[in-house]
Amino acid sequence: MKLPELRIGNLVAKVPIIQGGMAIRLSTARLAAAVANEGGIGLIAASGLPFDELRYEIQLARKLSPTGIIGINAMVAATQFAGLVKTAIEEGIDLVVAGAGFSRDMFAMGKESGTPIVPIVSSAKLARISEGLGAAAVIVEGCEAGGHLGTDRSAREIVPEVVAAVKNIPVIAAGGVLDGHDIVEMLKMFFQTPLYYVDVVIKQRIKQEPSKM
Repeated sequence: MKLPELRIGNLVAKVPIIQGGMAIRLSTARLAAAVANEGGIGLIAASGLPFDELRYEIQLARKLSPTGIIGINAMVAATQFAGLVKTAIEEGIDLVVAGAGFSRDMFAMGKESGTPIVPIVSSAKLARISEGLGAAAVIVEGCEAGGHLGTDRSAREIVPEVVAAVKNIPVIAAGGVLDGHDIVEMLKMFFQTPLYYVDVVIKQRIKQEPSKM
């Protein structure tokens, strides 16, 4: 099975996988860079990081993956959300993923800097609103995910509704993707809906050797 490229704005990921942004200090520069170097999109979990530490992580990720796609994931509910997004944009981050809430202001920040904004949504209605505000893509999370926006429905129910609701942006399924069987299930769901990218966000436990931590 040949997977299509994932296009978000002007970004093109050869592998249509976005590594989940797991806070605090789980998804950092080294993990994001490793994913980016393999052709996917690596995310640094920005929530809970001081601005200077976030700058360091972004700069380190750039050093480890000079040509890869590096983004941040930030919780809208975080007190310093706007500051984290602004800091990341100043550092030239490739894209911003935002969940655990919804902010209209972030779209203006992305538009001004040319940075793709990718909100996490849990309904077709919010996906349509996001596209209207300028979202470059939407990530759909259901009750299986940790950062959804308050829903008791499965992403497997919500994703087809979102795919039907948006017009010109990629739809990315997230949450509850734990093994190869889940990946295949998600892929089949997207292949049944023509003209959309097969985009799967995978959050998985990363085991590191103590010497590499």
